[in-house]
Amino acid sequence: MNLDRLAKQDRLLAKLWAQSQHWRQVESKIKQILPANLHPHIRVAHIEEGCLVLLAANNMAASRMRMLSSGLLPRIQTLLPEIQDIRIKLVPQSEPKAKHNPHTLSDTALNELARTADNLVHHPELAAALRDLVEKHRK
Repeated sequence: MNLDRLAKQDRLLAKLWAQSQHWRQVESKIKQILPANLHPHIRVAHIEEGCLVLLAANNMAASRMRMLSSGLLPRIQTLLPEIQDIRIKLVPQSEPKAKHNPHTLSDTALNELARTADNLVHHPELAAALRDLVEKHRK
């Protein structure tokens, strides 16, 4: 899907797309200044009355950003002259939930799938996929 073409068809969508591109560029510029080990843990939230608000994913990243922010401010100001201050907010990211598959296959179904896989000599990829499925569900 070509979002540039879609944005040209609707004025509101074009404005939203332009804002999205702007914030993507701002975040990219900020991340060029940050140490590489902080990149996955820091996001740009917004700029409010000359204050750049950054979101930290954990306490370590927030603490490190607070220590570095005064030294980084002049470099950030060369890219974004309107920035007068930097504020760091801690926004912990929740751990992804473990995947749980509530579906089970009966022993009869698993045996039939294994038998079918054995008979699919002319489709080795399909047979391998069926064997993987059987093995996964027998665990």
